[in-house]
Amino acid sequence: MQLLQRQCKLIAELFDMSIFCVNTRGEIVLEWLGDRILNPLYGNDKQFFFRLLGFDPTVRRERPAIIKTMFFENYLLIPFVHDSNEEETVILGPCLPFALFEHKINGLINDTHLFANREHVFHYYQSVPVISHEQLIKIVISVNQMLNHTWIEAEGIAQVPLQGMSIQEYSQPGSMYPSPNDEEAPHHNPLNEKKLLTIVREGKMEALGEFSQLGYENTGVLSKSSHIRSKKNLGIIGIALAARAAIDGGLYSEIAFSESDRYIQRLEDLRTDQDIDQCCLEAFYSLTEKVSLVKETRHSKIVTLCKNYIYNHRYSKISHEEIAVHAGISANYLSVLFKKEVEISVNEYIQQIKIEEAKHMIRFTSTPLSEIGSLLCFTDQSYFTKIFKKHTGKTPKQYQQTHHLIEQ
Repeated sequence: MQLLQRQCKLIAELFDMSIFCVNTRGEIVLEWLGDRILNPLYGNDKQFFFRLLGFDPTVRRERPAIIKTMFFENYLLIPFVHDSNEEETVILGPCLPFALFEHKINGLINDTHLFANREHVFHYYQSVPVISHEQLIKIVISVNQMLNHTWIEAEGIAQVPLQGMSIQEYSQPGSMYPSPNDEEAPHHNPLNEKKLLTIVREGKMEALGEFSQLGYENTGVLSKSSHIRSKKNLGIIGIALAARAAIDGGLYSEIAFSESDRYIQRLEDLRTDQDIDQCCLEAFYSLTEKVSLVKETRHSKIVTLCKNYIYNHRYSKISHEEIAVHAGISANYLSVLFKKEVEISVNEYIQQIKIEEAKHMIRFTSTPLSEIGSLLCFTDQSYFTKIFKKHTGKTPKQYQQTHHLIEQ
């Protein structure tokens, strides 16, 4: 126990967080707070704290976890076996994924309806360390190694957004209190917005799946009195823009607006971040799927199968014969059928898809132009430039100068 005490004290001081050691009976057998204060919104209520973390000490936890609470905090839960062979859990935290502005804290207090002195709440959030998600992963790995003497990969760490406010914010450096110029910051990320609308407009379901896993979003503030109201307003704007993108992608306006209205009405009845995010994601999926179906119904099943194969292998060197084998038809029949329905040859369509992907990479990524052609399996840079200019009227460099959206 003496060694554990020294270890916990070292961990708490090293990472500037409080630490608790809890046994399977729910007893806090060791704690180290230092000069840190507890969150005034839940005070010294152990059972409320456990519920907040979704933590049941009687249930064995198989692996370390990063827990996001409804109060914007992150806690680290690391199970280990004590020298006496008793299973215990170390709870390390809290820390914040981003510094909170005053309006965000006011919104949190108003949304939770919990009684607390606002000055004390502001002081608490000002004292909590801000630690990035990447750094949290490293801390979990280090503490687990110290307690369990085993190495764990990042993929082995559970990441648990609890029911309630599963906040996804962009980290803002500096003071918790904004300057007059920062009063409305941070706003949504225009790059991610353009990516999403492009995906909906093109009906790319697989790409939408990748988009939903990009990580923390940079959200704006559309209501200073309530975080939930702000999330709803942002969701309404996002769904409306997605409906417009779907119309541009070929979906009938009546269907697009009907879907938009349905999800916006549903959004108004929701009360948590998690439910609002899920509703918006379902709206994006629904609109994207409908655009995809519209595009697919223009061609026969065989041609649609070939088009999907080409898109899914756009980063590979694709041959005409390979596509024909995949479709179960002869190469000659593929040429005739594809040209009849799509009005361009198979090879021309392959070039078209690869160039569209190249345009996407130029607009939304920092990939060097010299690497894009190679990634898309063009034989050399000069051939890539020739084909790119054939389809866009510009060289890759010229296109980058007018369409690149990543800040340098």
